[in-house]
Amino acid sequence: MLFIAAAKRRAALLCVLSVLSSVAGTRRCHAIDCGEPVCGIADLCCDSCGECCNGSCKGNGCDRFWLRGEYLYWQVTGAEAPPLVTSSPDGTSPATAGRLDQPTTTVLVGGDELTDKWRSGFALSGGFWLDPACGLAVIGDYFRIGDNGFNSSLGPDDGIIYARPFFNSELGTQDAEMVNVPDQLAGNVHVQSTSQFQGAGLGLEKCLWSCGDSTSCGTSSWITVVGGYRYYQHNSSLQINEDLMVLDGTTTPLVPGTSVLVEDKFGARNQFHGGEIGLQGRRQEGFLWIDGLAAIAVGGNIRDVSINGGTTTTVPNAGSTSNPGGLLTSSVTNIGNYNDTKATVIPRFRLGVGCQISPRVSARFGYNVIVWNDAVQAASQLPPELATDPRNLPPVQAGGGTQPANPGMFGTTVVAHGADAGLEVTF
Repeated sequence: MLFIAAAKRRAALLCVLSVLSSVAGTRRCHAIDCGEPVCGIADLCCDSCGECCNGSCKGNGCDRFWLRGEYLYWQVTGAEAPPLVTSSPDGTSPATAGRLDQPTTTVLVGGDELTDKWRSGFALSGGFWLDPACGLAVIGDYFRIGDNGFNSSLGPDDGIIYARPFFNSELGTQDAEMVNVPDQLAGNVHVQSTSQFQGAGLGLEKCLWSCGDSTSCGTSSWITVVGGYRYYQHNSSLQINEDLMVLDGTTTPLVPGTSVLVEDKFGARNQFHGGEIGLQGRRQEGFLWIDGLAAIAVGGNIRDVSINGGTTTTVPNAGSTSNPGGLLTSSVTNIGNYNDTKATVIPRFRLGVGCQISPRVSARFGYNVIVWNDAVQAASQLPPELATDPRNLPPVQAGGGTQPANPGMFGTTVVAHGADAGLEVTF
């Protein structure tokens, strides 16, 4: 008991000496041993300058700014695209070639996510302590994941049939539009899909609790609350183009030498604006630490969808005609621009580790997850089950019904996740 009492008197004496030293203008922190962290004394610390300053729970009075740059390697899941291009062996009957209900049909493009590859990106963030003693700071961040693209080009080919499958709603059966048929039709089909994801935030960070030495040489823990404005944007597109040439051996009524260009275009954009609040904390032992973040953003997602298409036919000695509509788009059913605003909740999480390289430079490594529900994506805006009524395609005929239909701002879940690695500088 006498030993404990003596230790308490020694700690109190050290604190008094430190305060007196600071008041007298001697700012060197000789009185506080960084190897012996003191809980509950938030306004005295050994900072990275080696001086006694007013400290915060995650910084100190000398280092008021921090800047962070990070390399990102993330995956952003996309909507699953239906089968878009199929093939059949040469010699298959044009009545069954390329149809999804035939055993000889092979799906070449589609039937999975087209833009879910891992990709690189970057993040920038920083902050400034408005009141280090109270642990109040202004913070901001921006990140961008590199564009994810898918490109496939097939045909012409002398030994295989290429087709674009669809459900013929007029006949009530699976069907296919021929793209390449040996000796009859020489064609190329090009499928292109892209997606982009980025975000930014601006707000405040406030210390809730801290314990220990705020320098790199001791043991410390802190928890802060973060809150402010949060922005996310996710764009995606899907485009299918055909370039066809009718050959002399055609068995159709088309004039040999006729060229046909077909285009279907689908685009989607999501812009989230809202408020975010979360908790982050860190536990440091010597030069190493583990940290974490859990935040939730609540706001509105402005969703925009565009559907377009066109067909241009050029007949020898007869000129060209162009009309809106392709195979999955029609001027009388789904071509147009659509938008709405939907209330959305977007959580994000990060778990990481770090190490202090020097008094003002540290390295960080972590894993991140962002979950965005009800986001529109281009691949989810195709007609359900690829249903199309040929009477609604150019040239439009009467009695075509409602296919190809607009699914009506159909939303899916976007999950962005991956690793980060970067450096942080304080000054």
